[in-house]
Amino acid sequence: MKNDMETLKKSIKVWNIHLPDHHGDVSLCRELLTGEELERAAKFRRPADAEVFILCRGMLRRVLADCLNTEPAELRFNRNAQGKPFLEDGKLDFNVSHSRDRLLIAVTAGRAVGVDIEFRRGGLNMKSIAKRWFAPEEQEFFQTLEKPEEGFFEIWAKKEAYVKALGVGIYKDLNTFAVPLGEKPFFPTIGKNGQWFFQTLEIDPDYAAAIASEAPPVPVNLVNIPKKL
Repeated sequence: MKNDMETLKKSIKVWNIHLPDHHGDVSLCRELLTGEELERAAKFRRPADAEVFILCRGMLRRVLADCLNTEPAELRFNRNAQGKPFLEDGKLDFNVSHSRDRLLIAVTAGRAVGVDIEFRRGGLNMKSIAKRWFAPEEQEFFQTLEKPEEGFFEIWAKKEAYVKALGVGIYKDLNTFAVPLGEKPFFPTIGKNGQWFFQTLEIDPDYAAAIASEAPPVPVNLVNIPKKL
């Protein structure tokens, strides 16, 4: 699973991880974490949530370590003022998104990147949420869809991926910008300001996912992590 740094400078790799396949790796992942990370895990009330945190963090360390040809436990993370994590050595850019049973890890070099995955959950008042958080053109597009429940999550995933790429997270009002609409999965599309490109990803019918990164577009390669670490 070694990765050439020169390749990562010219592309984005997205690891698609089905977490139930890796529940047996929790103990191994625990051994890779720092004391601070283990303290964070201990703060979860439900043991199952703590295990998911340990698994996700351990998986991230394994993926990044393979890219850098180093040991997972040697990686040092920090966070910006809004909480976005980054590697202290600055050699790689990465972003992570977790929803239900899926974990996505996007890795590249030399460009900001954001990734988001959303479980297509029911019971949401999508029209109300769209009115509050979608830009006017997004609301108009959403209202024309034959299956609004499908388009809603694609729009949301792209918007979340964008603010995560910016490094501002939820601190940026989602209704102050519009993402590209209606493009095909894996078809890169430049945003309105010309500085960012977006791609929707086909992960699982039950999920919507998207990438946002700095223009110009580069290939986005989706890979499945093996069931055994």
